[in-house]
Amino acid sequence: MEDEPRGSLTYRLCPRCARAVPIRSTERYCINDGNWLLEACPLCGAAITSPYTRFCGCCGLEFAHLIVDAKALTAKELPE
Repeated sequence: MEDEPRGSLTYRLCPRCARAVPIRSTERYCINDGNWLLEACPLCGAAITSPYTRFCGCCGLEFAHLIVDAKALTAKELPE
């Protein structure tokens, strides 16, 4: 993640329900649905600077698509 300007506020974001918490929060998982909270765009590394974001402001990645990929990855890793 790039260095943040002093005083800028960044967020962790749930890709499923779009709940956002300040990055300084100790929460790592969404309290609404248990999903891992994104700290930055996984494609380009840009910080999440708005609590209302659905897409990365730098590369345009839609964060909601990450849920499907995470479920597919988890399903492959589960023992049969």
